[in-house]
Amino acid sequence: MELPRRFQVEPPRRVLVVGNRGSGRGRIAKLISQRFSLPLIDIEQEQAAFEGAGDPSAWRKRIRTLAEEADWVMTGNDVATFDLRVPRADWFIWVDLPVTVCALAVLRQAIRAPVNGKSNLSLVQRLRLPRFRDILNFSNEVAPRIMGTIERERRNRTIFILRTRYEIAQFLARLPDAGGFRDHLAKGGDKPSS
Repeated sequence: MELPRRFQVEPPRRVLVVGNRGSGRGRIAKLISQRFSLPLIDIEQEQAAFEGAGDPSAWRKRIRTLAEEADWVMTGNDVATFDLRVPRADWFIWVDLPVTVCALAVLRQAIRAPVNGKSNLSLVQRLRLPRFRDILNFSNEVAPRIMGTIERERRNRTIFILRTRYEIAQFLARLPDAGGFRDHLAKGGDKPSS
């Protein structure tokens, strides 16, 4: 990945971060949210409230409402709602680490901490949870749809594909300071367009 010394672009107002579980997409989204003072939305946490409701239209309506907000950093792989989220994103970030790296990160996390407060589960039970299966199936089920989205959207928005921990570190180190943008705006610079 080739990056400039510092991004010479307007600050993003809406950032979509996708990637396999264990890739660090949540941490990246949180850091971007903090850097640019943007609200953080975790689609998987939002989706948990809709599980069992049996009404896909209500879920899409919720995502449409979130995506229409003026500012956000959104993380989550719900490719069925990409049509609502991607067109609104200024930046599209795919954390595309190898499956083995993601699986090891989740394994380490499962050993260290309970999953969703389920401390009474054995390690074997934690690894059988659907989230670990999702990691292994990501390359076949989700990644091709993300790649298709990137192919369609490459001319319409800023896209970053981060494939190693080193690239992630470099990307985060080169993020502009939000304060620098505020200074730019105070001197008469334009805000990014919607």
